[in-house]
Amino acid sequence: MRGYLLVSHGYFAKELKESVKMIAGEVENLEACCLEKTDGPESFSVKLQEAEKKLSGCDELFVFADMLGGSPCNTAFQYFQAKENVHIIAGMNFPMLLTTLLTPDIPVSEIIAAGQHGVIDVRAFSAANASDVDD
Repeated sequence: MRGYLLVSHGYFAKELKESVKMIAGEVENLEACCLEKTDGPESFSVKLQEAEKKLSGCDELFVFADMLGGSPCNTAFQYFQAKENVHIIAGMNFPMLLTTLLTPDIPVSEIIAAGQHGVIDVRAFSAANASDVDD
């Protein structure tokens, strides 16, 4: 069974978790850790430890961080680095998370691709599709 942990600056992780519920419903084994203004690496590590306990029944853990190089990602990497069953993916976005939760056994490479494919210039996309219709 897979577990999912969202980590972010501010409440992005918590709110992304809530947004996922709007489409996917209640998701088991999904936790969020938010780095607040008053948190340092030590207090954020405590939050990670608490989340890990809630996900202790999972064979594999996917940690999604808001951005590479940020404190939530760096602290999560340091905390989980020695655990081979933990995947840490930076640059989380809604398409990436939703695809992961709705696709059992999806490999990490496809999770990353889903996140990348979710980033689109809508005006250019619309114009390209409108010209296809005109042809």
